[in-house]
Amino acid sequence: MIETAPDSPYIISAQWVLPIARPPIENGYIRIQGDRICEVGRMADLPEYSRPEPPKAGTLLTPGLVNCHLHLEQSFPAVLAKAPGQPFTDWLLNVVRLLREQSSSEEKTQRCKSGAEELLRTGTTCVNDIASGPESLQVFDQMGLRGIVSLEVFHPDAATVDISGWVAAYRAFCQGYEDHSRLKPGLSPHSPYNVSPAAWIALLDACQPSAVHTHLAEFEDEALYLKGQPSCIQHLHQTILGRSFTPQSPATSPVEALGRHNLLNNRLIAAHAIHTSADDRECLRQHGVTIAHCPRSNLALHGKTLTAPNYQASGLTLGLGTDGRLSTPDLDLRAEARCAKRQHHWSAAQAVEAMTLEGAKTLGMDSQIGSLEPGKQADLVLWQAEAIGISPEAQLLHETTQAVQVMIAGQTRWKGGV
Repeated sequence: MIETAPDSPYIISAQWVLPIARPPIENGYIRIQGDRICEVGRMADLPEYSRPEPPKAGTLLTPGLVNCHLHLEQSFPAVLAKAPGQPFTDWLLNVVRLLREQSSSEEKTQRCKSGAEELLRTGTTCVNDIASGPESLQVFDQMGLRGIVSLEVFHPDAATVDISGWVAAYRAFCQGYEDHSRLKPGLSPHSPYNVSPAAWIALLDACQPSAVHTHLAEFEDEALYLKGQPSCIQHLHQTILGRSFTPQSPATSPVEALGRHNLLNNRLIAAHAIHTSADDRECLRQHGVTIAHCPRSNLALHGKTLTAPNYQASGLTLGLGTDGRLSTPDLDLRAEARCAKRQHHWSAAQAVEAMTLEGAKTLGMDSQIGSLEPGKQADLVLWQAEAIGISPEAQLLHETTQAVQVMIAGQTRWKGGV
C-alpha cells in the first residue's frame, strides 16, 4: 500500500511520541514534509488554529523498527525444529535441503512477499537481509522497505581460490540498485568457517561492497575448526561440497581469524557473536564492527545467547535481528526485544532503543533513521496500545499493542484498523 505524502507539511499526532534520542513527549506531534521529518514537539506549543484533533488514547508514534539480521527467503510457514542434542550443522544441512527443494525464483519470491508483509504489519521499516539471489531485494523495493540486502557467498577453499562465478553473481545482483534511495546491496561471506580468508579478501577486492554481513562466533565448533581441531564442520563441508577443508591458518577464535587478515572494519556487521572473549570484543570495538543480536534464534538453536552487558560495557554497538523464520516463529522485532529484555534485564526503554536507534547505528544509518528528529527520514509507526497506565516504552512492547500505520520516507506502506 502506497500513499504519497503531500508536498506541503502535514502533522501526525499521538498520545505519546517516542523520539528515542530524547524523552517521550506526551500529546506530541510530528510535522512531515515530503520524505523527511521537519518538526517534533508538543501539541500545546502549536498555534491553536493549526492543532489537529486531540490524539486517541493509547496511541504511540515511534521510529520504524530496524531488523539487523534477517533471511527473508526463509519465510516458510513453520519453524524447522532442531532436535535436542542435534548438532547445529545437522540442522544447517536440513535448512540447505529444504531451500534446495523449493529454490525456484517464484517460490522464493512468494516467501519473500509473505515475510515482507509480516515485517510491515509488525512495524519494521528497515532490514539487513541475507539473500541467495535478487528476489528479496526486488520485493523490498516493490513494498517500499529500506535497508541492506547482501548476497551470501561460500568458498572455504584457501588453496584454490576461484571467485569468478561469485563476482559475476554479485554484479548481476547489484544491477539497478547501485544508487537506490532506500536499498543498498552488500556482500555476505557466510562465516569464517565457510569462506577462507584468501577467498574473502579476493571477494572484497573484486566486488568492493559498501556493507559486509557475516555470521560470527555462533557456535563452539566454529572455533574448533579454526584451531585445526576435529569438529562437525568437516562433515558439513563433506556433505555439501563433497570434500573437507582445513583452515587457512589456525586461529584461537573466529574474531582472531578475521583480525589477523585485516577483515575487521566498520563495514562489517556480525550476526550472533555468542562465543567471544573480552579480547575478542575489544578487537571488534577497535575496528568498528557492529553486532546483530538474535536472542530467540540463539536460544532455540544453541541454548544460549551472548551476554549483552559485556558488549555494551565494551562500547560495542548492538542491534536486534530476528534471523529467519526457520529458526524463529515470527519476524516481529518487538518479540525479539521482549526476549532480550528478559535475558539481559534491560529496561523497556533500553529494549526500545535496541530495535530503533541502536539498530540504525548497527547498520551505519543513524544519520537517516532510528530516531524522530528534524532532517531525518520520515520512517515511523503509529501504534495503538490497550495496556494503559504503564510507561510508553512498556506500552510499545506489550503483546496487545498493534501497528495501525507504517510510513517509510513519508509514504504509507501499511495501514491497519484503528
